[in-house]
Amino acid sequence: MNLKVIGTVLCLVLSGCTFSVPQAESALRWAKGLTQEEAASAEQQPLWLASVGESGSVVKPYTVADFTVFANSDGDAIAFDGWIIRSVTGFGLKAPLSISGKEGERSFVSGESVVVARCGAWVWRQPVWQQRCDQGASEILLDEAGNIQKISMSLGEKVGFVTLRVAN
Repeated sequence: MNLKVIGTVLCLVLSGCTFSVPQAESALRWAKGLTQEEAASAEQQPLWLASVGESGSVVKPYTVADFTVFANSDGDAIAFDGWIIRSVTGFGLKAPLSISGKEGERSFVSGESVVVARCGAWVWRQPVWQQRCDQGASEILLDEAGNIQKISMSLGEKVGFVTLRVAN
């Protein structure tokens, strides 16, 4: 190895020399700006009121993969795929609850407990989409612009209903 290279490395390491890479600084400023825009966008998201059985909380919607996840910093979270609530955690539940199936057979799994229910097709009755299932009905209420204002779904006798509605 060249003595000049070793000397330069030692200078940088021992003396705390710094150097500037304009492209890296520009990229960092750009990324920081994106993060601030995302934070501002998240602050503009409406708050939602969520309840699962007798427990309720205030949650914010976040887009994660193909789901909208309504969550808060207390560990309460509800994943919604646009039609069905797919999972619920927190809200005083002993174990997370996951839901599979859309029409026909639907499974509710919590810990080692599995409940299977039969569900019919979604039916449009303006301004509400409704679905009847063995354990109760599901509804999605829309406003005039087609935005979801309220989601409710029966989770069976043990848990009751899960309800999400826009708070503001």
